[in-house]
Amino acid sequence: MALPANNGTPVPDKPRIARLMRAVQQRWRQSTGLLHPRTDRPADDALSASAPPSVDNRCHLRIPIKTTLVRVTDGCLCATAEIDNISLLGICLRNLPEPFYRDAESLTVFSSDNPGLPVLHIKPRWERTDWKGKTIGASIVNASESWHLFFLRTASQIGI
Repeated sequence: MALPANNGTPVPDKPRIARLMRAVQQRWRQSTGLLHPRTDRPADDALSASAPPSVDNRCHLRIPIKTTLVRVTDGCLCATAEIDNISLLGICLRNLPEPFYRDAESLTVFSSDNPGLPVLHIKPRWERTDWKGKTIGASIVNASESWHLFFLRTASQIGI
């Protein structure tokens, strides 16, 4: 608090109030982002074309997922991958075979083990290869209502 006003009541410190308001607004944006994806920015701009985006550049919350296997196809080849994390408009897949997905414009992701996971059409944005295989980050082309429900259900299971 700052110096008392003329009537003896304290006057709030303006920099503290400004910091508090910024923190509240930021928290509000993060919490509403789970339910309402940003529409002022296309999903294509959210992910870099060659390298994984830094955490600071991400506009949607990532939910880590453990031991969820999916099948991925480019229309010719099919491979098994593990989901690393998901967001409302994106997915990160790891442990793909290195030769898989050479310049495919889009991939299809599906699961026969998890009926709650809808079939997804994704557009790869970046890739990284290491000794375990290939990891790719992709935007979801058909982010449907069932995908949003899957995302919310997964987020609530891990306590976010």
